[in-house]
Amino acid sequence: MEAMDRAIAHLVADVQAQPAKFWNERDMHWYLFHYLKQDPVFLKDYGTEPIRAEFPTRATYREKGQKAFSRGHYDLVVLDPTSVTARVVRELPPWADWDVYLPHVQVVIAVEVKTWVNRSTDIGGRADWDIEKLTDPQNAVGNAYFLNFVQLDFRDQHMRDFYRGLREYLMQKATCHPGLRILCVPHDRNTQPDSSDNWISYRA
Repeated sequence: MEAMDRAIAHLVADVQAQPAKFWNERDMHWYLFHYLKQDPVFLKDYGTEPIRAEFPTRATYREKGQKAFSRGHYDLVVLDPTSVTARVVRELPPWADWDVYLPHVQVVIAVEVKTWVNRSTDIGGRADWDIEKLTDPQNAVGNAYFLNFVQLDFRDQHMRDFYRGLREYLMQKATCHPGLRILCVPHDRNTQPDSSDNWISYRA
């Protein structure tokens, strides 16, 4: 948890120092992964790679209009190395079905990253799916992070109104899901001078 908090702090500093470097969410995934891999906690040999990208959820979901169920994926996870290297997992064949594999592997931390660059975006439509994956009890996530980065022209009142609405929406979600760690960062640090206010439901 402390390593993740340090990596997030580095990412926030980078985004606010040079927001133009980050074109999309994938850029932020790579920076977060980079800082985690450099943290002393992850320099130890655990016998496996505990940091994984696009790791599947235990639960399956059906999208609107779709008949088939499929798994969601987290942007980034940290797995419990002990569970991954346990004998029951090591003896599974590489082609083992997720239904067999996932119940044995513990997700210690799951992270979803969201960028907001358009004030006409449907907030609930974009945020709720990530929040559901992170908080669904079936997925048994140990610690869930929902990281939001807002890149708007804050000189425009409409943009500031959107930002305020986003924060209010995320605050409502934090009330419904008290264990969810929600971050909301404006690319312009002058918009929110107190950096501790970036955390809506958690203080790193």
